[in-house]
Amino acid sequence: MKRIFGLSLLLMVVLLPARAQDSGLSFLALGVDAEGLARGDAGVARAEGAFSTYWNPAGLAHGTTEIGIAHHVWIGDIRTYALNAAFALGEKTGAGIAVVATGAGDLEARQEPGASDGLFDAQFVSASASLGRQFGPLRTGFSVKFLSERIFTNSASGYGFDIGVQTDLLNESLHVGAVMANIGNMEELNVEATELPRLLRVGVEVFPFRAVTALDGELFLSTSLLAEVSRNYVTDRTQWHFGLSAEVLETVTARVGYLSNDFLRNISAGVGIEVADLWFDYAVLPFEDGFGGPAHILSLRYGL
Repeated sequence: MKRIFGLSLLLMVVLLPARAQDSGLSFLALGVDAEGLARGDAGVARAEGAFSTYWNPAGLAHGTTEIGIAHHVWIGDIRTYALNAAFALGEKTGAGIAVVATGAGDLEARQEPGASDGLFDAQFVSASASLGRQFGPLRTGFSVKFLSERIFTNSASGYGFDIGVQTDLLNESLHVGAVMANIGNMEELNVEATELPRLLRVGVEVFPFRAVTALDGELFLSTSLLAEVSRNYVTDRTQWHFGLSAEVLETVTARVGYLSNDFLRNISAGVGIEVADLWFDYAVLPFEDGFGGPAHILSLRYGL
């Protein structure tokens, strides 16, 4: 028991340092794609397409069909991989699936300061199915997740649910969304069940400035500003998320973001490039000194 306690403590402190005060399934509270992470780890208000399965399943009601993949390079060679897909089931209905896996190997186990007791690995997986439907001006969505975790030789599984809503106001120039995520339970891992990071997100997004070309009236520049607040009921922590993006000729987008109340990071930035039906996004998250450099997030979406 002491050995596993030591491994679990090491996991929270080393494996997932960006949420070190959270549970072992903290990756459920961390954005999955580069676009959202570049803009302050936010996206609940206007999420649509493949990655709305994470941010807000209500976004599936846009009726978009696309596939998305993402890769996180985190601290200490921690890797996260995601495969997401959205499928239109009509003009006002959509479904989605997602698989997200994170973990690392060759981590040193210690029960106390000093020499290592050996090496271990840890893996966490979330597999989800989602459905979104529009009712009048309101989009609603629901996700169900199968969750598993493995630390050393111990493993456990469980389930979780997400419920979200979205709406557009002021001729679709103002977007509002909210989601309650990670409602559920896990089996015991050795002697105690891991608590899911229950998370409430509420956000808005506006477009403060747009410019068109003089010759043909095509959109030349579009800016977006978002603000979001999240509440983690497990850690009793509230965070503010702010993001700004500027898109030029509907092809290249620059993004910056800010996340409050995080001991490890606050500023983020990134860029996106759109070519035909293919979107490539990159984000960089600088960490505080002493944590081995920034995190890099890559994501790719393809519209079908």
